[in-house]
Amino acid sequence: MIPKLIHYSWFSGEPYPEFLKECMATWKKWLPDYEFMLWDAKKLAECNNVFANEAVSVRKWAFAADFVRLYAVYHYGGIWLDTDIDMFKSFDPFLNDGMFIGREYYVHHEPGKEDFITLTSHCFGAEKEHPFIKECLEYYEHRHFIRSHNEKLPQELRYDMTIIPMVQMRLAENYGFDSRNSVNKLQVLSNGVHVYPYQWFDQPGYTSMKDVVCIHRVAQSWNPKAKGQTLRDVTNPKKKTLGYRKMMLQKKIADFILKL
Repeated sequence: MIPKLIHYSWFSGEPYPEFLKECMATWKKWLPDYEFMLWDAKKLAECNNVFANEAVSVRKWAFAADFVRLYAVYHYGGIWLDTDIDMFKSFDPFLNDGMFIGREYYVHHEPGKEDFITLTSHCFGAEKEHPFIKECLEYYEHRHFIRSHNEKLPQELRYDMTIIPMVQMRLAENYGFDSRNSVNKLQVLSNGVHVYPYQWFDQPGYTSMKDVVCIHRVAQSWNPKAKGQTLRDVTNPKKKTLGYRKMMLQKKIADFILKL
């Protein structure tokens, strides 16, 4: 059984922004009987990992957290939450899954290939020493975050900026995970991992709030081009549905005109 233990990280030592405080306040509201374990710069020493240490040394906190989330859940069991997670329900119904994770709402594009999605590394849970988490951890063995100290190079060449959702998704495909964007359903993989539709642990998209356990507000601290957290109206299903209906109406009008 997955223990009622929430892991999260904050390496900078700086005060939490108000936006994140609001998100984290929902954790205590919906998870009052859960324990919380903070992974900060001091606790990072427990991991003794080159990749994470190098990421912290250049203040790339999110990439250090990519390793730490796996280390924490593997060695302690429990649930990982990024600090920009807004809770709406308890995780209690998922504690018997062995491991649970969700499909991401965001779609990735590669030339010549079908659009695909990754997994919700910002929110997943597993029993202690789960074999799939161990497999993900092995990706970081002997891996360096800093590739070059030449500051004239762009960040994507100086650093290993492969994000953990991509790593977990590719490994999950070996157990039957269907990464196609056209698929949004519950999957139980051959290794027992439960993968839930995107509206459970990422964003409601054009659906209702009925199934939403939490929403990822997407601060994107890993992305130097990001403009900050996802605005709340972006993850408001009513406003998204309205926008979707407007888009579909425009499409129908265009199709009708083309048929004239």
